[in-house]
Amino acid sequence: MKYRVLLIGFWFMSFQVSSQSELILSGKDSQMIIRGTSSLHPWQCRAEQVSGQLKAELINGGVKNINSLVFIAGSSFIKSIKDNGEYYDKNMDKNVYKALDVTKYPNITFTFSRLVSVKPTALEVVGILKIAGSTKEISITAKAIPSAAGIIFEGKVPIKMTDYNIEPPTALFGTIKTGNEVSVEYKLVFMATK
Repeated sequence: MKYRVLLIGFWFMSFQVSSQSELILSGKDSQMIIRGTSSLHPWQCRAEQVSGQLKAELINGGVKNINSLVFIAGSSFIKSIKDNGEYYDKNMDKNVYKALDVTKYPNITFTFSRLVSVKPTALEVVGILKIAGSTKEISITAKAIPSAAGIIFEGKVPIKMTDYNIEPPTALFGTIKTGNEVSVEYKLVFMATK
């Protein structure tokens, strides 16, 4: 009888600390910044409209396993910004929208495929990134930060525009050219659904 009570207690404790959770991305708390270079000066843009869903097993606030993850950024809601975060220039926005062909491809999406590794504070996943109609399997390493409401992923991903059949934008009749590689810095705040 004593051992049966202990086993039930251990089972109950395990059930409490490890559970399947469905979380949604908080658009107002999340952030995605795209940074690049040009022959004139560095530049940066911010994705103003993001959404996503996560199904994961959380243990003591950390990630034990991921079952599904989808992240979406609205292509036509990407805005150029200054170093201080203020809005920069509508002509630069037009170049971005043209390069991304936002009328035909309104969203940039990342869809989780598999978990490569998971640690208490970091994880590596592989998924499909779709930009301007082109898809590529990529590996992403992220910090996993427990929060009171869910989990936060932070990291940086290098991307070459030409990998997605995007011609790096130019301006002033080709005299200003952007570099092919950009860095996508993200902070994704996933919150438990009520």
